[in-house]
Amino acid sequence: DKSMNARGVSIFIGEESGYNALTECSVVTAPYLDQGRCVGVLGVVGPTRMAYDEVIPVVDITARFLGNALSSLH
Repeated sequence: DKSMNARGVSIFIGEESGYNALTECSVVTAPYLDQGRCVGVLGVVGPTRMAYDEVIPVVDITARFLGNALSSLH
């Protein structure tokens, strides 16, 4: 999926998400890594007119924090 291969935050607006149920929504995603390997994706689903300037950094920082926490378990 596009989000797992991304190098940071991805934004999908409406039909860009590829999911019919989300055509009136936006999805902001960021992969999280464990020892440099993508192990999951964190995302926020919201209205197309969400506060992107607030959501994007929260998704980015949270995904990085989660990845760092996972990496520290090794």
